[in-house]
Amino acid sequence: MAEHCQLGSPAVQCTTLTVMARIGFGARGLVYLLVAAFATTAALGFGRQPHGIMDAVQAIPDTQLQVLLAAVIGTGLASLAAYFAIVGLWHCCRDSGARRWLFAAGMLGDALIYAAVMISILGLVIGWHADGERQTQIWTAWALGQPFGRVIVGVIGLLILACGIGVIVWVMTTDIDDDVDLPEDQKRAIEPIGRYGLAGRGLAVSLVGVYWMSAAIHAEASEAHELGGTLQAVQQNPKGWLLLLTLGLALAASAVFDFVEALYHCPQAGKPEGTRRL
Repeated sequence: MAEHCQLGSPAVQCTTLTVMARIGFGARGLVYLLVAAFATTAALGFGRQPHGIMDAVQAIPDTQLQVLLAAVIGTGLASLAAYFAIVGLWHCCRDSGARRWLFAAGMLGDALIYAAVMISILGLVIGWHADGERQTQIWTAWALGQPFGRVIVGVIGLLILACGIGVIVWVMTTDIDDDVDLPEDQKRAIEPIGRYGLAGRGLAVSLVGVYWMSAAIHAEASEAHELGGTLQAVQQNPKGWLLLLTLGLALAASAVFDFVEALYHCPQAGKPEGTRRL
């Protein structure tokens, strides 16, 4: 594996980062699999409602299993956040140019997102139950009450929408399995699954942005949602079950691709270590 190293010359350093990435991708795959399971069962009428990333774990009825999953997923996401932060900082120090800086900023942004999710999920271990949807709407209500609050909320929604669209464009135009250490024939087998899953993840993020923009336009905090609330809002539409099912299956496919990354992630020489995926 040393021949693929990019982040520093010692093989031990590269191996450590690769292990961190694999643990993190595995944890992310597990949490998206939970989200996909709730969304799919809700769409097919076997479950009450879908859940987002932060509340999917606490929706599990078995308390002991809930705590165990929270510990495993939270620790794994901590590893993923640290990995993204290290890679982002390394690119800040090593490279110049707008493209590299944007890449580094994206990696650091991902690190912050997964650090926040990690804290929320690990809170379940000590009995703290966060409500992501409620907190989202409380914050939005506060922001809407401030000068230029509607502009701020609208801009945040626009940025979220842009990130989602960016993921979809990236998935459709990039070799998504470049950092997967598998033979080409096996890559060709998993590539459609990865593209469908990651595009679906980008669509879900885009919908979150649309709801935030709607909250800004109507000055109504209840229209702002995190992922779980967005999936629940989709479910309420007359034909929403079909879109919910499509998103649920896509999130399951993205989880499968994360599991492949967890097993075979290996940075390629001459390319940015750690491909950005939400």
